[in-house]
Amino acid sequence: MSDRKQSKEVQDKSHSPKGSGDGALDLRKYTHQIWLAGLGAFARAEEEGSKLFDTLVDVGKDLESKTRDISETRVEEIKERVRSRTGETMGKMEKAFDERLNKALSKLGIPNKREVEALQKRVQELTAALDERSSSGTPEGDKKGK
Repeated sequence: MSDRKQSKEVQDKSHSPKGSGDGALDLRKYTHQIWLAGLGAFARAEEEGSKLFDTLVDVGKDLESKTRDISETRVEEIKERVRSRTGETMGKMEKAFDERLNKALSKLGIPNKREVEALQKRVQELTAALDERSSSGTPEGDKKGK
């Protein structure tokens, strides 16, 4: 058989009513199967949907609990770091303020806290020494008083 005759026969078969009927039947068959698969999926989802939903809710609860614990721990860590840094910053600011204030008071001739405390200590020591001399009744205390 020649190539022309074979291709003509193939063309005739593809255009024949029988050939097109087979294709249409196949298409209807596949379409029907797709429809049935969709109905089956819908029925299965309806049957198992509530079970799946309950399972997903339980998994969600577990996950929420775990993430809440983790996030609370993380938030506390961040809070502590912020408190620490804030405290350090406040300490630095107070120290700088104290230094500037002391310099300003020194320029004005006003004694600072350490100098006042040293004077108070010295006054207490002298007062104690005077009390000791006056209670012992030494004549030196009398001579100085006259």
